[in-house]
Parts: sequence; C-alpha cells; structure tokens
Amino acid sequence: MIVDASALSWIASGTSSTNAIRVITPHPGEAARLIGKTTAEVQADRVSSLRITSERFGNCLVVLKGHQTLVGRGKGPVYINSTGNPLLGQGGSGDLLAGYLVGMLAQPALQVDPLLTARFSVWQHGASADALSASRSNWTVEDLAQELGRMKS
Repeated sequence: MIVDASALSWIASGTSSTNAIRVITPHPGEAARLIGKTTAEVQADRVSSLRITSERFGNCLVVLKGHQTLVGRGKGPVYINSTGNPLLGQGGSGDLLAGYLVGMLAQPALQVDPLLTARFSVWQHGASADALSASRSNWTVEDLAQELGRMKS
C-alpha cells in the first residue's frame, strides 16, 4: 500500500494487522498535519518527524519529501537522498514518485527489501530530475516521467 497526497488524510493511525508493505509519502506540510506539528517544526527536525510519523502509523515506511528527501521508519536507519532539485516541487512530481514506487514494489523480487526499493526509487526520481535540469533550464512533470522511463537502473 502506497499512500500519498489527500489519501494521507484517510489512513488510520495505529498498528496494522497485516504484513503488507506500507509506505506513506508526505511532504513536510502533510507530515505536520499527520503528527500535529507545524511545517516549521517538521523542517526543524526532519528525522524526528519521520520517526514520529512512522510510529504513528504502525512503523510504516516513510518517504518524507523535500530537499534531501528522507526514507526510513520509526526505528533503524534513516537515509538521506542526494539527488533532485527545486523543480521537483512542481505539482504532479510527488504523484509521479508515488506511481513509480507502486510499480517498483508491485514486483515480487523488489518486495524482498522494501526499504532498499524505496530508496532506489527516490534516488532514481531525483536523478531523472537532475538529468533533465542538466540539459535544459525548464521542464514539466511529463518530461520527468519520460526521463524516469529512460533511466537505466
């Protein structure tokens, strides 16, 4: 289960009765709403905010979007993504990332290590944006989708 955007408002807090892979992908404003903090508080301590968010929703995997997107859970390592640029802030970019995650995690071989798969997906999404920005000064989410489809893993 991958939950993004307005669907984040529909998920129930607490533990899950299933072993299904669960990933939520909030941006800082959405994370703030989910954990009862301000966006500034989330941004001031992104790692702690990711951990609180994960714990609130049963230790699900969290992709906390934004500059240097974080990937992790309530316990264990939290990874900082080094790819991406400000143009990922345009509408639809997060939707594309969520869809890419769905496609990757739908593959049984990539379900073995969902954390690694999520980290790679976030990295690839950012690397695609970086490749586009290296070749032109302006691009759209549609361009990003095409670039992401062309990237070699």
